[in-house]
Amino acid sequence: MKRPQARSGNPKARPTGLPSAPARADSASKAAKPTKAAKVAKSTKTSRPTKAIERRETKRLNLVRKSSSKRGLSAKLSAEAKRFTAYSRRRRAITITVVSAFSSLLLIVLATVVTPVLAVEKITISGTDRIKQESVQKALKSQIGKPLPTVNSAEIASLLEKFPLIESFAIVSLPPHGLKIQITERQPIVIIESGGVKYLYDPAGVRVGKATSKDKYPEMAIAGLPENSKNFAAAIDVLMALPASLLERLASIDAKSKDDVTMRLRGYSGQRIIWGDGSNSVLKSKVLAALIKNQKKNDMVTFDVSSPNAPAVRYGNF
Repeated sequence: MKRPQARSGNPKARPTGLPSAPARADSASKAAKPTKAAKVAKSTKTSRPTKAIERRETKRLNLVRKSSSKRGLSAKLSAEAKRFTAYSRRRRAITITVVSAFSSLLLIVLATVVTPVLAVEKITISGTDRIKQESVQKALKSQIGKPLPTVNSAEIASLLEKFPLIESFAIVSLPPHGLKIQITERQPIVIIESGGVKYLYDPAGVRVGKATSKDKYPEMAIAGLPENSKNFAAAIDVLMALPASLLERLASIDAKSKDDVTMRLRGYSGQRIIWGDGSNSVLKSKVLAALIKNQKKNDMVTFDVSSPNAPAVRYGNF
């Protein structure tokens, strides 16, 4: 094999057509250094994935927020639904209870009114002294068989109108079949003679009955009917103010006018009382009781309490 012949001249000369070492290094460094376009391309390649990731993260966060808000709204709606359901149940229960109670009450009322469950079978009369109970029961005979809830006080009053001695009455139901009528009779307070007969009268001027020797009420003489007499009204005002113990000791009362009322006590001496008008009745009663207490029953005296703050006692025959 033949060796290539060396060229004349520079023995270190290199074959033509090959770059020198420094040139190669420069070219290599130039080749290794990225160009501006490459940098832009590289930055573009690296920035695109980052933005895509950011968009994905943003989208995911929005979805999470929306999901959270939806869950919160769903929880609120669920709580509201539960409260509404509980309220509806309570309202339904209350409605059912009220309807049931009203229906039961209606059935009870119908049962007591229509059916003879509480029909009156016995009527009891109490409080009568001058009136016969048999007469009152006979007058109330129409109430037998009526249901107790339908007994009317106005109807009872109309049936008892024919008994003038009845001042008032009260109805007491005694289930299941009893009815009680409590009667308050008129109480006499004075005796008035009419046509030679002495009668008892109550404070309203209603005749109660004939007087007997056992009746200890004061006698009074008036002209005309008591219920229309002003003198009778003046005398009753005084009698109503007296204590019961003193009322029994009065033998008579005389009212010439409302300002001139006099009375006499029972007994041989006939002690006299000058009352005056109807004012200060309570004070006059107390003063009169004290004056009478300090006197003997057979003393002939006159007690003047027409001025109760300055009472007077006069002795002697009058």
